[in-house]
Amino acid sequence: MRLKILLALGVLLLAFAGNATFTLLSIHRARQGVVANEAYLELSGSVDAAWKSLNDFVPALGRGAAGRLDPNLPLALRMGRKHLDDAIGVIDRFLEKEPGSARRPDFENKRRQISALANQLNALGVELGAAAVAVDGKARSDFESHFATMTHSLNRMRRPLRGESGQIAQRLSDDEETALSMAIVLGAAGLAVAGAALLFTLRTLKPLGMLRAHARQLGGGDYGQRMGVTSQDEIGDLAREFDAMAAAIQEREQRLIRSERLATVGRMAAQIAHEVRNPLSSIGLNAELLGDELVDRGDEPRKLIASIISEVDRLTEITETYLRFARLPRPKLERESLGDIVTSVIAMARGELAHDHVALSVDVAAGLPDVAADEAQLRQALINLVRNAREAMSMSTPDSGKRLEISVREQPPGQIALRVSDSGPGIGGADISKIFDPFFSTKARGTGLGLALVHQIVVDHGGRIEVASPPGSGATFTLTFPAAISSGNLEGAPRSLAAGGAVRAGLAAVTEPVVEGGELQVEQGGLLGSEDQGALQRGGAGGGLARGGQGAA
Repeated sequence: MRLKILLALGVLLLAFAGNATFTLLSIHRARQGVVANEAYLELSGSVDAAWKSLNDFVPALGRGAAGRLDPNLPLALRMGRKHLDDAIGVIDRFLEKEPGSARRPDFENKRRQISALANQLNALGVELGAAAVAVDGKARSDFESHFATMTHSLNRMRRPLRGESGQIAQRLSDDEETALSMAIVLGAAGLAVAGAALLFTLRTLKPLGMLRAHARQLGGGDYGQRMGVTSQDEIGDLAREFDAMAAAIQEREQRLIRSERLATVGRMAAQIAHEVRNPLSSIGLNAELLGDELVDRGDEPRKLIASIISEVDRLTEITETYLRFARLPRPKLERESLGDIVTSVIAMARGELAHDHVALSVDVAAGLPDVAADEAQLRQALINLVRNAREAMSMSTPDSGKRLEISVREQPPGQIALRVSDSGPGIGGADISKIFDPFFSTKARGTGLGLALVHQIVVDHGGRIEVASPPGSGATFTLTFPAAISSGNLEGAPRSLAAGGAVRAGLAAVTEPVVEGGELQVEQGGLLGSEDQGALQRGGAGGGLARGGQGAA
């Protein structure tokens, strides 16, 4: 922006500098013309006066020896010499005043001519003073011839001087008209350039007004407005930073609203689970006792009692899941091998997957660095992901197309990535942004806490979770964890917020899913105060799995 404005100002200054330069040159040229014209007029007047002082005596010449010379002739010669000296003085003053004038050579030439005429006039005076002129006819004839030549030379010089003066006057008039025309043209051009520079500057600075208006809107709580400036200058950078700030504030506002909702729902869920758990225990116990009493009553009562006990067990499991998520303990970090954890979990789940005809592929890279992790919590997270993938493929994928791929790889800088991919129906576009929301599930018997638990565990370990689900291509969950620090107490080591982790020292992390082109990425979000954190710990909050009509286990 600064370069553009400086360029506009430079063009404007250049235009006015050109106009001013032309004006100064025109004034200088006109002044030189005026001075030269004045010198020519004075020079012409002096030469003309010298010619007149001699020309009055020309008719009296040629009368022969009998005629007497006019006694005023010596005075005329002295007056002619005086006028020629005046002409030489005019030229000297001009040359001294205008040393760089373009007409200097012409004036120097005129000075040499006038000096020669002055010398000839001196010679005529000397010749006139000789006694031979009065008595010698030949000497008188020579004098008269020299006198006539002098008069003719003066006459021949004075006419061009008058012409030069007229030419200078005409040239001055023409220069005046040209200078006026050029001044008008340059002035108009300068105004045009100034107008263009003004418009360019206003256009360049226009985003500042938009920025001020958007700042007012942002201060009023309207976080959805964006400037959309595409310029690559400083104002464009400022506008993009402002849009990023507005997006961050909007996201933080949504996180705060969501955290309040989660805290409220968590408190209610924990209270309900606590109140329901004891009656469920009594109902289950009484149902078992009743079943013992009805042993001899046939199969139908036993089936009803078994159904009651099954439903009580299912409700008990749901309440335990709610309470477990609400009271998820802080992870006890130890140096663990993520590859070994994955291998152990898969060994346990291999039979279950084989029973559902799921082709399993496990790829754990060798030489992976350890991670700072709570083994039990990571096992729980991986079990949930594997179980969700199996259930997703079991309900909508033919046996021949069921594939589960699990890989563990190191990716720079200092990150370990665990990727779980299935060949199920994938996650619907309308549901992918909600899969980590508390109690969200599209399964009829889902609790909506499976993925919420996974997400909470990943965040508490300083990691991040990403979901990619192209239409009809299954779903891929990528869990990324920072490599363990080289030394020190792992349990007390803080997790990096930059890596997507959470710090649980009096604050609870609140994350916000972000959906971009069929992908969901959950990273570290805003922070709740201790009151809300306590509410979450007491009440519980979680998110459910939505996989093409399925919920979380």
